[in-house]
Amino acid sequence: MQYYKWNLVTVTDDGCQCGNGTPYKFFVNPSMTSKNVLIYFEAGGACWDYPSCSGQEGIRGAANPNGIPDDYMEGFSIPALMSPFVFRVHPWDSVPTKDWNIVFIPYCTGDIHIGNNDMEYDIPGEEGTFPWHHAGYNNVQGVLNWMKNGPYSESFDTIPNLMVTGCSAGGAGAFLNYHFIREALGNRVENAVLLNDSGPIYYTADGAPDQSSPLHQKIRSAWNADTVLDALGEDFFSWFDRDNFGTLNTALSNTYPGDRLAHTQFTMDAIYSGYSYEGFHGGITTDEIHQYWAEDQEYLLDMYDDLYASNNNMGYFIPYYRPFNESHCTCVLSFDDTDITGTGMDMGSYVEALLDSNVNMGAMQYYETPDPDELTKPYWGWELLDLLMEMI
Repeated sequence: MQYYKWNLVTVTDDGCQCGNGTPYKFFVNPSMTSKNVLIYFEAGGACWDYPSCSGQEGIRGAANPNGIPDDYMEGFSIPALMSPFVFRVHPWDSVPTKDWNIVFIPYCTGDIHIGNNDMEYDIPGEEGTFPWHHAGYNNVQGVLNWMKNGPYSESFDTIPNLMVTGCSAGGAGAFLNYHFIREALGNRVENAVLLNDSGPIYYTADGAPDQSSPLHQKIRSAWNADTVLDALGEDFFSWFDRDNFGTLNTALSNTYPGDRLAHTQFTMDAIYSGYSYEGFHGGITTDEIHQYWAEDQEYLLDMYDDLYASNNNMGYFIPYYRPFNESHCTCVLSFDDTDITGTGMDMGSYVEALLDSNVNMGAMQYYETPDPDELTKPYWGWELLDLLMEMI
């Protein structure tokens, strides 16, 4: 493997494939100076029918419906540039992981990296069906198997520091696969950090708002999520309720009390919130979407507070609004405009503290009070970047 370059790995394990049946591929960027490892899950929508899986819905549907090209990460590619975690030589945002070994897990299955189902989706107005493989779970297992048993497994025999992260579908994928990663790598890992960027798995029972239940039921059936949930339930015993996905927050906190587990998102996120509610609550307005999101977010953060009181390992960083990408993902492209008023902290400084074991997790809970005036300020630079993103 070449150091500080993106090395292509094609997974040949049974069941590993992209949604369209092409081989699953991931990328490794090795370090010459560090044994630490960053595992980054790519973002990119979700799908559960023909329009969203076939690519007809653009960025709102499944990413990479035609599979992963060999040159996906070469040059100044969009996946390589989309996060300061992935772009080692980011011009102004520097993260402590920039010199680590990076394992980049692409997204081509439309199932937040956790699906386990082969589907035949009906094609509207046509005879026949559209085959699609929700193989996210198998693909992640293939990556982990390569790390443990592949030709470069010695590179991962000891991992002083492990960080698992991703934004949006990648954030959810990082969160949902975290236990499988920790279980697979086992005692190779000395210290571990999880940062879920804008892929919340909300609670839906035990007094929580029940607004995400329809979404959870949809992915449960389309992606055969029960098979994965059953695997989690076998390990987490009474902490995890397969009918309340949000209890995975509790299970991870209790199972890994020595790990540092954190969540980040914007209160005014308009993308993941749209996925969560628009197709499941008929006639819902934009204001109602934000209201649902705020209620779900409040319950999640309250649970993080309770879990911190028990295990001292849960943190969060919740800025209010950013005029880019519809306030979705705090770690996408740049940490600019992620600061929380009055704290002196932005997402970059939060990441530094999260990775510093000398900083107590009790100081790692930040929430920005809503300020509607932020929504009306002109931000020409971000508007131009939004336009560029739409053209890509």
